[in-house]
This record gives sequence, structure tokens and C-alpha cells, in this order.
Amino acid sequence: MAVFTLQGSVRDTTGNVTTASVNLTVASGSLALTLTPTALAFGNLAVGTTSPILSAVLTNVSAARVLFTGGSSMSGSADFHYIVDNCTGGGLNAGASCTLQYTFVPTTAGAKTGANLIQYNDGSIKTISLSFTGTGTTTVPPPPTGAIVDPTLLPVANKQAPSETVYNALNIPSQPVGFSYNDPVTGVKIWKVTSDTVPNSNIGMGHDYGEGPNEVSRGWGPNNNTHTILLRRDVGGDHFLVDFTRGVGFTNYRILPSVMTPRSELSFSFSALAGQERIAYSLTFANQLVRVNTATMAVENTGNFPATIGGSGPPWLQQDYQDVWFVGLQTATTAFAWNSVTGQLLTDTESWLNEPRLERNGRYVVLTTTVSNSTARYWDLSNNSLGSIQTLVDFAHCASLRGRWVAVNTQPAAPPPLDRYQVAGGTITRTASITSNSGGYGTNNSGNWIQDDVATQWAYISGTDTAEPWQNLLLVNRGIGIVRADGSDFRLLCHHYANNPTSNYYDLVWGKPSPDGKVLIFNSNMNINGGRHDLFVVEVPLR
Repeated sequence: MAVFTLQGSVRDTTGNVTTASVNLTVASGSLALTLTPTALAFGNLAVGTTSPILSAVLTNVSAARVLFTGGSSMSGSADFHYIVDNCTGGGLNAGASCTLQYTFVPTTAGAKTGANLIQYNDGSIKTISLSFTGTGTTTVPPPPTGAIVDPTLLPVANKQAPSETVYNALNIPSQPVGFSYNDPVTGVKIWKVTSDTVPNSNIGMGHDYGEGPNEVSRGWGPNNNTHTILLRRDVGGDHFLVDFTRGVGFTNYRILPSVMTPRSELSFSFSALAGQERIAYSLTFANQLVRVNTATMAVENTGNFPATIGGSGPPWLQQDYQDVWFVGLQTATTAFAWNSVTGQLLTDTESWLNEPRLERNGRYVVLTTTVSNSTARYWDLSNNSLGSIQTLVDFAHCASLRGRWVAVNTQPAAPPPLDRYQVAGGTITRTASITSNSGGYGTNNSGNWIQDDVATQWAYISGTDTAEPWQNLLLVNRGIGIVRADGSDFRLLCHHYANNPTSNYYDLVWGKPSPDGKVLIFNSNMNINGGRHDLFVVEVPLR
């Protein structure tokens, strides 16, 4: 504050002089305009993405109109952007306010600062400043963690492209087993499970098929955060197990002994039941379905195990959510269904059969081929009856959920939609286009996550299409997504960076979740066309 004295003299008509003075107190450097707030903090933001809009309010706190004489200018980092304001008329009347809006779009990693300088005239030229801070990062922050699987913590699937520049900079092919990174677009944590030397020397490691058996266990141990994963070596056919703990990594890589070695990884399935997380079932080369304890690495047959299935058909095994019905192939054209409670073995032979698809309530099996306009019929296990033969639009690589199936319809022009199938009224019914978009013609699906809300349960889809230009029209653009069975919600889990996966069958992504939904495994050649592929595991968001 400053105090000034004003003094003056007055002479009257008689010549007398009177002198008077007055003291004035003035606020030094007082401003007619204020900003609320005076600084905007944009926080951490992935390089190349745009922040939410942040605002500041400019207010004239003086008793007179203020003019904007010099306009405004941005200083500091060019990553901060002035968007719009409603400060019209070249100035602000006394007591009036207007709003300024800004965004942050980091072009490189690192901390950034900037400012918006606003010049005005309230009798003299003055400047007021709004400061900015923000940091560009190479990854997005991971979703929060907790105990309940919550896909709504993921971004809505909306054609997000893979961030190849950020991914390639991670040099995943050269990273060791146990390396983890956050997906550049969704922020979920992804771990590298295998390499060319782990679990042993190999030219490629992974797993086969998005549907079928549970190739990842439910969580066990402290907080149920450890999962056992089945691995397959490309050449030699060896099968391994490894234990993975969320947020920690891998322990105890071990080979399956011959007594429990399955026909293939599609003939080995972990229990779907809580309380039996370390139990698995293996359809062996001896044509027996045996019960395995993956903690002790011993066969532990109880009840009606082992079951002699007979035949030596192609590998395939599915079970319902209670581990009661087990379904597979006895021969190339004969499906079996075995009840672990009663010991009953049922079979059905169809000349056109490729795979039996069990919905996970355990009542209906759809016997089907794998081509468009599929020949199919349902098999009701509750009374061992068969429905009539039908032609389905597309019933391949579908997600087998409780009471229904979700599949991509490859008939329409791109982008192909998702359809839902159910058995109702003595026939297999189709609900067309639960979503009008998907992951493309090469999408494979998985329904291994067991959920209680049957109507709105989630199914995983793994999109592999790389055809230009319409790949960028896909809701799941070269990634792994998750969609509700009624089509009401569609989320993006991650991008898999499988480059041209159709060139090698085992390069296909085959995203498959654990029965409790907490983790998902997938294959990837790590964005190198023709390169080796490895297995990866994703931590699905928990709350």
C-alpha cells in the first residue's frame, strides 16, 4: 500500500489565502482483472493424446470497464493449446466474467510448462498471466486395482489404432521373460511369459485357440492373485506349466509328466470351480480323462475319474461352469459328452462334424462345421435328444457363454457385425447384429470367463484383420476387446501387436481369459512379420 498527500490553496476575494491537505491511500500495482485459478495442471498424459479441456475464469473486479488492448499470447511449450473463450466485445464491464479453455497435447515425453499472457487497459497497460504444467509419458496410467473384475474401467472400443511407435521403442522381442509394460493405449499391464530359452530352448511358444478348455487357472494363493498357465512349445509338443502372480511375475516353470500329458493343449483344462483352482483335467494319449493336481504335479483321481473316453479323435475339451459335463471328440466325426457326477458317457456321430460347442450352463451342445453357412444341430444333454439339422449363418470361433454363444458374422460387407445364438423353442435361434461392428473377419472369440449375470455376461474378441483401408473402421482395431452378450457395452482391453498373424497359424492371437476373468493370455510375434511368437498375459482391471 502507498499513502499520498494532496495539498492545495484557495485565495478569497479579500486576498486571504487558505491552505488544506488530504491523505489518499492507494493499492500499489492493483489489477482490475483476476484469474481463477491462476494455474492449470494437466498431469501425466500419453504422448500423442489430447487432454480433457481445462478452464479458467477471467473477472473484472474494478468499478469500470476494462479493454483488451494487446490481445493474448501463448508462451513456453507449444504442447499447450488455447481453444476458445466467451470474452466478447473487446473488453469486460465492471463485475463481468468470461471463460477461457485450454488443452494439452504432448508431442514428446517429459515435463512441460507454459503460460497465456493477457494484456488489458484499465487506464494503463497491464498483463495478467495463466500458467500451465503437464508431463508427456510413453504410457498411460494403469487402471486401479482391487478384487472384482470390472471391464468398465477400460476405454470404450472406438477404433483406437495401435501405438506402434511407442510399442516398437519397448523392443519387446529382446526383452527377457518377466518383462512387463503398460499397453500404450489402455494402460493395462502386460507380461512376457516365454522367450527363446524359457521354459527351454524353442523356436516359438504360445497356446492354441481362443475357445475350448481353460488354459489359465482361477486365481489362488494370497488374495487369489496367482494363476497357473499352460504353455506349448511349437516343435516337440512339450507342455509346461508356470505360476504367474499379478504385479509380481513368474515362478516354477515345469514340464508336464507323461502320465498327465494331453493330446494337445486343447485337451487340458483347469477347473472352473472356486476352491479347486489348482485342479485340472487332461485328456491323455491313453484316451482317459484324468484329474490332475497342478500343485503336487500328481494325478489325483477321485469319484468317477479317470474316465475312459475311447477313440483317438482330434483334440478338444470343454466343461460347464460346475465341472459336471465334459465335451470333446472321440473321433473326427463322433462327439462325446461325459458326466463327472454320474459317470454317464454319451456320443453322437455326424458325418459333417468338426467341433462340439458346449454352452457353459452344461445343457446344450451345438454340433457344427467351421465354415460360413454352417451345418449344425443342437444336442440336449438333459435328455440326450437332438434337434433338427439347421444351416447357421456363421458359427465358427464363437464364444461359448452360459446359455448362449457370440460369433462374428462374416457374410456382410466390412465391418462385420457380432451375432448371438441361443437354443429356444426347439431350434438354434440367431439374434443378428448385437453390435454392428467387431474386430474384423479374422476375429476369434472366447467365453471362458464364468459370470453370474447371464443376460449381460462379457465375451472376449481378438481382432486380427490387417486389410487396408477398412481395418481402421473396426471398433477393435488389431486388438483384444470385450463385449456384453446383449451388445450394450464394448471395451478395448489392449492391442496385441501380432503382425500379419494369418501367415502362421500359431501367430494368431487367441485371446483367452481365466475362469475368474482376472487375467487373459494371448500370442504375439511382437510386431515382426515372420518373427517368432511368444505368450503374453494381461492383468484385467480390478476394482
